[in-house]
Amino acid sequence: MLVNTVNAEDLLTATIVGSGSPKYNENRASASVLVSAGETRILVDMGNGTQANLHRLGIKIRDLSSLFFTHHHLDHNEEFVPILINSLMGRNNFTIVGPPNTVKLTETNLDLYQQDIEYRLGKTQRTLADRKKAFDVKDIQGGESFKVGDIKVSTIEVPHTIHTIAYRFDYKGQSIVITGDLTYSDKLPTLAKNTDFMIIDSGGMVMQNTNGKQNNAKKRQGNNEGKKGKNTRQRAHLDLADSSKMANKANVKNVVYTHFNTGNVNEEASLKAIRKNYSGHVIFGEDLMVLDHQNSGIQNSTVASNSSKETDIYQVVDTGQTTFYSNNAVIADPSEREHFFGQDASFIINSPSYTNNNDGTITDNVTQLMWQQGLTKKLSYQEALEAVKSFNLEGHSDWRIANVKELYSLIQFTGSVKGESAITPFIDTDYFAQPLGDVNQGEREIDAQVWSSTEYVSTTMKGDKTVFGVNFVDGRIKGYPKFNPRTKEPNKMYFRFVRGNEGYGENHFVDNNDGTITDTATGLMWQTADSDKGMNWQEALTYSNNLTLGGYDDWRLPNAKELQSIVDYSRSPATSNSAAINSVFKASTIKNEGGEKDYPYYWSSTTHLDGPVPEKNAVYIAFGKSLGKMRGSIMDVHGAGAQRSDPKTGGAMSRGPQGDMIRVNNYVRSVRGGIVDASAQVSEKTVHTYSKRSDSISNTLPNDTSVRAHSIKNERPKNNLNNRKMKFIERFDKDHDNKVSMEEFKGRAKRFQSLDQNKDGYIAVDEAPTGPPK
Repeated sequence: MLVNTVNAEDLLTATIVGSGSPKYNENRASASVLVSAGETRILVDMGNGTQANLHRLGIKIRDLSSLFFTHHHLDHNEEFVPILINSLMGRNNFTIVGPPNTVKLTETNLDLYQQDIEYRLGKTQRTLADRKKAFDVKDIQGGESFKVGDIKVSTIEVPHTIHTIAYRFDYKGQSIVITGDLTYSDKLPTLAKNTDFMIIDSGGMVMQNTNGKQNNAKKRQGNNEGKKGKNTRQRAHLDLADSSKMANKANVKNVVYTHFNTGNVNEEASLKAIRKNYSGHVIFGEDLMVLDHQNSGIQNSTVASNSSKETDIYQVVDTGQTTFYSNNAVIADPSEREHFFGQDASFIINSPSYTNNNDGTITDNVTQLMWQQGLTKKLSYQEALEAVKSFNLEGHSDWRIANVKELYSLIQFTGSVKGESAITPFIDTDYFAQPLGDVNQGEREIDAQVWSSTEYVSTTMKGDKTVFGVNFVDGRIKGYPKFNPRTKEPNKMYFRFVRGNEGYGENHFVDNNDGTITDTATGLMWQTADSDKGMNWQEALTYSNNLTLGGYDDWRLPNAKELQSIVDYSRSPATSNSAAINSVFKASTIKNEGGEKDYPYYWSSTTHLDGPVPEKNAVYIAFGKSLGKMRGSIMDVHGAGAQRSDPKTGGAMSRGPQGDMIRVNNYVRSVRGGIVDASAQVSEKTVHTYSKRSDSISNTLPNDTSVRAHSIKNERPKNNLNNRKMKFIERFDKDHDNKVSMEEFKGRAKRFQSLDQNKDGYIAVDEAPTGPPK
């Protein structure tokens, strides 16, 4: 469906009028941003090219409500005089606000151009004296707050070579911060706290030279934070370490970089530097780009969403899987040209990171969701709905039952299970309680499912109303009946409550009209169509690795959590006659094992450790019915949107308590994007444990969590940074000279050249990578 959920007059928007610098750039005007809400329009800075771009936007200067200055450098106020005169020619009241000398600048130019202004106004029988009554001009120091129309404006002074003001604009729960030029500011994170968009100086961008290669000559990514080094030259602008740290401290949803120098920005390298400190959404500003809470800078595109709610930006947390697998064993890191490259462990994206708040709550540092550390006692679905209404933990009362996407964000595929027997959990029990099923009460160890708030829009089994749950003991999503089919009594499961980031899990799809779809909520780009045929797991990896689409050749097989992020749980074959995915995608149809029209299972790149040979299974998501064969009948046993696993190779069959239909040859929908930290050092694996208590109801972890701590068989510990470099050399070094020549290297020539930093024709130990390329 098209997103059209907020009336235009209810939106606070920022339009990048000019994103450039003082140097001439035919593609970028100089510094200027237009902030709008309803009939109020505030123009912040007026660099060269502002008037031309306002005209392109259809904005009349005479309709501006206010003219703001961040500071009085020429590239920020060069077109003030003509804009001032044009404003005087209008009939509206307006204000002029800026740092010291704003009044002087205005009055001096009124005196200088008095005759010209009087002449122009005289054509409509008006005088300058009349128009002076229509506007107000004032100097501010920073720290003042005031209103322009219904927009609240807050200000602080930020460090620059002259007095500079940063502004925050708030309107109907939306916020935008414009910093102007600055160096590191301790005050800015307070001003920008939780803002939707922070438009900030782009200082420190990694640039490309004329050959398109990275130019490191001016790369400055140190930790400045206002500290002086040996170089006494005063800095005028940020570097990426400074801007990203301030964005992280402020918990900014979107960082928008502007004020670019001439030349081409190496966005990939710059983004990698930013990601060292900030995991939120990053936008590289362009002239005429419109930013608002709905569209996050995406304009002139077909936009689709899974719901009518406004969509927030969020990151998909990595699965935590760092071990490499073949079809049936642990293997060494495969290179790009070797079999099984492109699996989950090849890419480390948004590594799981938590903060124990020591009050019974855990904050996920990637998703910004706050979690109940423990679990409720087992409750029916209705009991949980009532319980959460009065649930209060450490002063917070805005808790909710986690939906299935929120709940699945906690899963980690470092876990292992063997049928009904638990081995290691699929959740980090250093932070979260996870009991086992109570075998003394006739339960299996894996009977410790956690229900979500997401009800299946269809039914499972023989018409059972169904709720999706995540099983952190066996590593699956399944639909579970709300009521016992025999007794009709409500079934009971555990619940884990969550708060914050209410838009988490809502997609915002943009059809790029080139066979690709971008989810601007997660920043991932997807293949519009699927593979149109089934294939085994190794073939699926190869298919994605070899895909060229939309001008990109860096496609990959998505990991389990990325793939689950695009499930649309409001759709199903029975209720929408479609796959459980937004209609902007194209999904193949199949005839399922029951002879019905259906939709495929899709492979992920994630291995699922289960059974006597745990390495032989890989995760899939069912975008059609999640079929099983029970008592001779084939039926939807777990619901479209379930996550199970299939053998990576072999033949089709039916197995397990619900007779899961094993297809082996599943379909593929490839993905690209995400910031891959392939050089990140992976620490020694932590073996997580289960709680002794199968009926844990506390909001904190039980004191004794030491039982059932079994490591995953054959799990290979990760080497340190130097060992990983040496491992690369040893893999290719055939003549044992401790370096790798082009002839010895198995990868692409372009990859070799990027590693050979000193261009001597060899990759030495200090040049060797510590992980696979993205």
